[in-house]
Amino acid sequence: MNLQFLTLTALILTACAPQTTKAVAEPAAVRESAKSHAAVGSYILYLQAKQDLDFPAAVNYLKAALKEDADNQTLKTEMFTLLAVEGRLEEAYPYAVEELKKDKSSLLAALTIIARDARKGDYAGALKQIKAFPDKKDNAFLFPLLELWVQAGAGNRKKAEQALAKLNTAGTEALYLFHSALLYDMWGDTEKAREGYEALLKEPGGLSLRAAQAYGNFLLRHGNHREFQALVSAYRKTAHAYPLIDEMFFTAGAIVANRKVPLSVPDAKAGLAEAFFDISGSLADKGNPESSLFFIRFGLALDPKLSLARVLLGEVLEKQGRDDEALALYLGEKESSETYFAGRMRAAGILARQGKPAEAEKILRDLANKRNDSPAPWIQMGDNALSAERFLQAVDAYSEAISRTGPLNRSHWILFYSRGVAYERAGQWNKAEADLQKALMLAPAEPLTLNYLGYSWLERGKNIPEATEMLKRALQLSPNDGYIADSLGWAYYLHRQYEKAAKMLETAVSLEPGSATINDHLGDAYWRTGRKREARYQWDKALAVNDDLPPADKKRLNVKIEKGLDAVGDKITVKTQKKAK
Repeated sequence: MNLQFLTLTALILTACAPQTTKAVAEPAAVRESAKSHAAVGSYILYLQAKQDLDFPAAVNYLKAALKEDADNQTLKTEMFTLLAVEGRLEEAYPYAVEELKKDKSSLLAALTIIARDARKGDYAGALKQIKAFPDKKDNAFLFPLLELWVQAGAGNRKKAEQALAKLNTAGTEALYLFHSALLYDMWGDTEKAREGYEALLKEPGGLSLRAAQAYGNFLLRHGNHREFQALVSAYRKTAHAYPLIDEMFFTAGAIVANRKVPLSVPDAKAGLAEAFFDISGSLADKGNPESSLFFIRFGLALDPKLSLARVLLGEVLEKQGRDDEALALYLGEKESSETYFAGRMRAAGILARQGKPAEAEKILRDLANKRNDSPAPWIQMGDNALSAERFLQAVDAYSEAISRTGPLNRSHWILFYSRGVAYERAGQWNKAEADLQKALMLAPAEPLTLNYLGYSWLERGKNIPEATEMLKRALQLSPNDGYIADSLGWAYYLHRQYEKAAKMLETAVSLEPGSATINDHLGDAYWRTGRKREARYQWDKALAVNDDLPPADKKRLNVKIEKGLDAVGDKITVKTQKKAK
């Protein structure tokens, strides 16, 4: 995405971000004009509920505080923000109206009113709010984007096209083309819709997942099955974040293949939902999930069938630590939903993190049975097993995934890398080495593979010159990876280049100060360069950090601290600290 669009979305984020009060702070809002101890107590409980991520309870406690202190404007603003971010649009609406009376430039209040009016079919009311907002120039693409769909909903085609044209500027070309295609498709202008989609294909970033979904829907509706298959094949090569794309993903909920496929965006209300969803996706990675949540909630209020918005909502909830809410959302996806498989896979990921491997595996095996040709459920089973150190189970799952990949290409390197890691951790080095070399053949410039294979050779005293060059290359590709810096530093150590090793290992420790093995390595390098006091300090630190050192390595460290490195000698094989993902 281009710089101008990112700058504009950052401005939206700033304008919408709520000024929340931290739970550890004194409740200044209540202290200002509290009318009773009950208000103070309710407000403190509200803050605690927010800290505990119990937002339904937070709403109830804040309502109680407002009941005791009904004129407190700060509390009203907090209530408005909380209701909006939780998607309680009707409840937020009266607060939004009041907010605009005191601050006409409140973007969140204006957007709440626009979304609520449009949802009720009151396009005249939504348009009135768009026209009344005073700072539209600070949101140069936002208001034309909203207005084009509101004008379309009001039946004003010419004015909708005029608003659309305002998006056709440097920085928002992709946004213009996508919404142009959706708008003309809704109007039944097939040629202009096709022009928009085909032009979007030529944009530097190509099609987003949602744009690919809408274009695939267009091709299916018009019987262009050859073009549709080409689109799906092309997207599968790059769609790592959403691997389960098949025909149902494009059919807007139509289950039977020969059933008439409905429009992906059938009316202006759904188009406005798309506008909010587009913005939410741009804000999702800006470090403030609440800002993205506002737009996701508005989009889903307008079009609850917008399945990718539900997936994005789940992702944001996960980022906020609200795993139980995200899990309920994912498990609530109907099997007829385009995002049923994605939701179930994400649910399995949450269950695995929550220490419920059997429940996670049950979901993934069910998906594997329903989609026998897809490697995705098996990949996740492998990842879960590898994280839980069930290495042979991980090998079996990755093998199932590899058997379902079809012709190998560069994107498949991660499968062989992951299975290679599992083999190595299970003590089957020959098989591990073959898989890691296969991963490197498929993707020669992947630092994870270069590091893991290079360090594994170092551990075994094998191919040390070649391993050193691989590690140099890995560090060039990923200069801020402490584990790779450690591997290269250890390669210098094995070459007896101790000063060079110490310098590189100091870099590694600065990047990964909590690694026992890296601190141990640096201690050894210091000892070999005569810095014996510093060496003992690093060995002490290696014992103190929260790391999974084997008992034998802890015993070795204690001997080194007491008697020095010469008492135990160099140890080539160190059984930890290869960064596996």
